[in-house]
Amino acid sequence: MLSRLSIVSAGQARGLSSLAAAVLRPGAPVAPPTKPVQIRGRPFLPDGSNPLFPEFMASAREEFPKVFSAQGDLSIPEWGGVTRELMDEYLHQYGVILLRGLPLQGSADFGLFMKAVGWRLKDKTAYLRAIQARSMTSTVVNDAVRTASDDHRNYTIEPHNEFHTVGCPRYITLYCETPAEDGGEWPTGDSRAILAQLDPEVVAKFERLGARYTVFYEHKDNAFYNCWQGNVAPTKEACEKYLKALNYEFKWHEDGALSYWQNFPAIRLHPKTGERVWFNQIHAHHETFYKGAHPLFVDKPDEFTRYPVHTTYGDGTPIEREVLDHIREVIWKNCVAVPTQAGDVIVYDNWLAKHGRMGSFGDGPARKVYVSVGFD
Repeated sequence: MLSRLSIVSAGQARGLSSLAAAVLRPGAPVAPPTKPVQIRGRPFLPDGSNPLFPEFMASAREEFPKVFSAQGDLSIPEWGGVTRELMDEYLHQYGVILLRGLPLQGSADFGLFMKAVGWRLKDKTAYLRAIQARSMTSTVVNDAVRTASDDHRNYTIEPHNEFHTVGCPRYITLYCETPAEDGGEWPTGDSRAILAQLDPEVVAKFERLGARYTVFYEHKDNAFYNCWQGNVAPTKEACEKYLKALNYEFKWHEDGALSYWQNFPAIRLHPKTGERVWFNQIHAHHETFYKGAHPLFVDKPDEFTRYPVHTTYGDGTPIEREVLDHIREVIWKNCVAVPTQAGDVIVYDNWLAKHGRMGSFGDGPARKVYVSVGFD
């Protein structure tokens, strides 16, 4: 693993401007949750009965995520500009940065802020429209922002990297407008530590074979979750144009459903530091992401196979259950709980850190969290 000094050197740190340094100051570390965040045995958590999982999630560390406090009277575009400086300087070092005190009052302000940060907000191909084709449910809010997830509030979205269906973005930014009353924490995973602790034989096999990612969408007439008309394109012709442009193989089923797939590597080199990173979605694209966990799929019979996603080794052979268990165990053991506060903005280097959502409970208002992705 690279030392912090070598990571900073690889990123060619240049220093913040006097304005950025004055208004974005190191803040107090994230406080522990008011009550332990259950992992093992938690309802609606993928593979939640796995005895290898820790019982509770660890609290945030002093510098993971690194907290900066916004202190000053700037316009939202000005805050976006100094935030870009901060991210260019430090994000590759810490992996995750939490900003508190920004004067954002809703999704429109968040969109204005993200445009001012200045990352490219869409993949270079017009076919990947701001994470439009990912398998989960979310809603476009404006041309820079979507809802983070519209899935059932009880469901835990296990820590993951945004990956092939959204163009492998470099940056994931989440904004909390309204926190959940009970639960809803951000599980934040340290991908450097995860790679260091994975079984070398597991890593080597995935390096040799890669992973095959398959996506399945029902036709809208048969859908009880997502459909290809809503998440990919409204016509078969437009879908096929999308899939061919991105080198997917695909199949149309007799009932109008769509499957498509492609192989991707499990290990890549970080685009800024050059370090090897465990950058994939092997566990969170496996059918067990939904099977027995998601409220809409929890009662499906054993013979049911029409899950939205699935992964195998790149040669098409199944990933062993013990390998999935091991990957998930290591990920959860290297995650910390970040309780959300209204106004929080958390920025992930998507190649170095994993993000997710703990399920929330109770009858209070649903949490409101928005997401924006960024590309180099």
